[in-house]
Amino acid sequence: MSQRPGLKFSETMWGYFAEGLDDFEAGYEKGEESNNRFQFWVTIDIEDMEDFIKISGRKAKLTGKISSSHFGKNLEIRNGEFNLFQPSQATGERRMTYTFNFTGRDGSEYYLDGQKIIYHDKGKIDLIEDITTLFIKIYRVIDGDFTLFGSGILKYHLADLPSMIASMEATNCKNLIERMKVKLQFFSFVYGEVRDTYLYDISPFYYTAYENLIFSGRLSHDGELKDFFFFSGIHDKDFPWGDKATFWDIALLIKEGDGTLRRFALTNHRIENLLLDVVKGIYRFEGELFEITKGNRASFGQMRKSPLPEHLEKLNIKIDLKFNASPFPRQDIPFGLICNYKRHIKRSFMEDIHEWLPHFDTLGMHLTPHKVSVEKGEITLKKGPDSTTFTIEKDKALGEAEISTFQNIRWPTLYYNYFCAVDPASDALRLHVRTDVLREDRKDLIVDTIEEQLGKIIDQAAWLDLEIKGDSFRLLPREEGDTFPPPEKVLLEINNDHYPTAVFQRRIVELGNTEGKGRLALEENMDVLNLGSINSDREALVASVKDSDKFKALDQIIEMTRFFNKLEAIRKERGKSKEDLSIIIKPSFMFMYSLKDRTTFTDPELVEHLVSRIWEKGYRTIAVADARSTFGTFFTNREVSTVAQYIGLDGVCPGGEKYRIIDLSLGTEEYEFAGSLGKHPVNTEWKNADFRISFAKNKTHAYAFYTLTIKNIYGALPKEDKFKEYHTERDIFSTTIEFLKHFPVHFGFIDAHISADGPFGVFADKDPNYTETIMGGDDLVAVDWIGSAKMGLDPMVSDYMKLAVEEFGKPEIHMLGDRTLHPDWVNVHDIVTKLAFGLDREYYFGNFFYSVFATMDPYFEYKEKSTFRRIMRVLTDPIRSLFFERVRQGVVDPELSAKLYKLFSGIS
Repeated sequence: MSQRPGLKFSETMWGYFAEGLDDFEAGYEKGEESNNRFQFWVTIDIEDMEDFIKISGRKAKLTGKISSSHFGKNLEIRNGEFNLFQPSQATGERRMTYTFNFTGRDGSEYYLDGQKIIYHDKGKIDLIEDITTLFIKIYRVIDGDFTLFGSGILKYHLADLPSMIASMEATNCKNLIERMKVKLQFFSFVYGEVRDTYLYDISPFYYTAYENLIFSGRLSHDGELKDFFFFSGIHDKDFPWGDKATFWDIALLIKEGDGTLRRFALTNHRIENLLLDVVKGIYRFEGELFEITKGNRASFGQMRKSPLPEHLEKLNIKIDLKFNASPFPRQDIPFGLICNYKRHIKRSFMEDIHEWLPHFDTLGMHLTPHKVSVEKGEITLKKGPDSTTFTIEKDKALGEAEISTFQNIRWPTLYYNYFCAVDPASDALRLHVRTDVLREDRKDLIVDTIEEQLGKIIDQAAWLDLEIKGDSFRLLPREEGDTFPPPEKVLLEINNDHYPTAVFQRRIVELGNTEGKGRLALEENMDVLNLGSINSDREALVASVKDSDKFKALDQIIEMTRFFNKLEAIRKERGKSKEDLSIIIKPSFMFMYSLKDRTTFTDPELVEHLVSRIWEKGYRTIAVADARSTFGTFFTNREVSTVAQYIGLDGVCPGGEKYRIIDLSLGTEEYEFAGSLGKHPVNTEWKNADFRISFAKNKTHAYAFYTLTIKNIYGALPKEDKFKEYHTERDIFSTTIEFLKHFPVHFGFIDAHISADGPFGVFADKDPNYTETIMGGDDLVAVDWIGSAKMGLDPMVSDYMKLAVEEFGKPEIHMLGDRTLHPDWVNVHDIVTKLAFGLDREYYFGNFFYSVFATMDPYFEYKEKSTFRRIMRVLTDPIRSLFFERVRQGVVDPELSAKLYKLFSGIS
């Protein structure tokens, strides 16, 4: 029995269950009909409150009795356990659990597993319902085997609340102050969990915590010493962005005698049988984890797949560590504007406040570092019948542990980069933390500007550099901390890709060192490129190459993505010769308006380069296709063949390779689609093509924020007056997805060598972004996911992507090449999208607006006969010049035009 302060209280619950049913509601209803009542009276004994409110704690002893018309009256509960607000391993949702054994009057052994689901359903006021409803399953236990006996629901009745509160008794307390303290700790803990669960949608703040343990040094096995690095952490709900998610993890790196590295990893919402107690110096785990047999990365999503990816192999591990953790002063890393008051308050007083009210703290990170030495430690790996036990060499190992909390605001989203370097040889530890804003929203002008400024403040105010050497502790000045060496190699990486905000990465890295000696460290980082799958078991390869030579970049994409392997697989599937395989490339060029602005259409030289590469492999039935656009209703010479010829797509490549130009608005046949498309025409050659390619231009878009390979297929819809047919009478999003569903595209490329950003990128960009990048892959969802993320956007901001993920799922993405975001990229602001959709509400007004403001090279003559529209075009010519021809002398001053364009583009 612990002699530390604890708390006892009693509660009663009753309801109904039915034998032979697995469904809770059905069990309750049938049990109520047959009056099969079940009731328990229990006492919950929290023997050590300090342990209970820890992340790995929250367990208490449960005793009492049950009565049931089926099992008997006043039956003693045995092996009872109560668990409060522990995340479910399967979903991460909070649970209150009640588990215990009892013996029925028939002499049989039974086991009750009861759960209250602590989860806020959006739009509902469900706190009372959740905390008063216990879903139970009762199992019959025979020789250790559990067989479901019945299910039902028990209720806690609020009329019993006063008696429960009256039953609360502080235990092992020496005086009134201790009794008050232990109750405050409990109520503060419960309040924090309830607040963060049920007030999540209205609270601008979130609170979270974690405990972490790191070891580095040497292991011994059969007299042989091996280097190792180990980390494990328990991260509570809302870490680190307030996303409601949790993760617990384990990572182990062992260097074999021949220099090869063995990598072991595990991450989950919660890891059963993992115990980490920094204060008591205990770490234990026994169970399954994964060996990474190929490469150095594994993700949360991959570990939950069945079957497992081929680079992961399951085995068993047992870790048993006993250590001494010496704490150093708590480091508060809040916003500088609110931390100065602490200078006038004693640290001991602040520590008392935090101990009494664990959910009361200032904004920021509050980190307590510990230097850790090993008392004893063993790691046993079990694979089939074989097992290997390693012993940690106490005098050759060093560790660091942390008990930390975050109290933060949800906006702007926090970014931080954390390192903990461990050097057993010099008995030294080093912590290095830098913070910023994770992702500028990059579509809301006001929010974007505020976040940019807040990022600068956070970066300057919230940072940490400290060194622990021997028994000494030293905070380093910012200038010295900035010399912290960057990682040279990533040895092991765990990607927690189950977050909606970004990927939280934990990895073992080798740091650069001026003395030529690498040190190992735990690095925590954040990646906005989330490569995990959504509603899909597929995998897709996407490559991105940044090179000033656009042809070289495209060649690398073709090779890296194994484009010709995909093409050959389709040929064999169709049973055709190379000469007869029908290949159609759909670039984006029918929205071009001027040869002076090449940002609005796919580079014809790149299109013909792709044709040449396909031709070289022996394929001969190659076509380049597009459909007519609304511009054709306003201007002459807007047929597909005419525009193609105008931009340089004349059917013959520079090397003499030939291809055809197809007008997808001609040669159509009726086809029965579903949804808003209904019975709708489709070009016969597109319908019958064996291999379709979307070759998109990298552009922002007034309606969808971005237009890439999926949006490019909207351009294949055959009706010329697209504004009327697909904007006002149907919708541009579902029609495109429906079209893709019936006529899949087999490969996607993005021409991002010169890109159109800013709020009007799809229309014009006289100040292009020289991104010098080509991207490609065999799955349009995956390609566009990377393409939009490199714009700094959440890909799901577009309804094209939302519907595509809903219809096709997002595959797990294997990314090759350049991962950096496009520099100095400016996105469409949300006000522009609202205005654009406003034009769609009324066809005649929207048609008039586009007709008046559309601009073309003189080759395309305005053909609208309306005198009023022609007069309006004359009057609005200066405005068109601002966005389309802003360098034309004599109409708008070029310097003023440039400034105004940048202002409207959101560029400071």
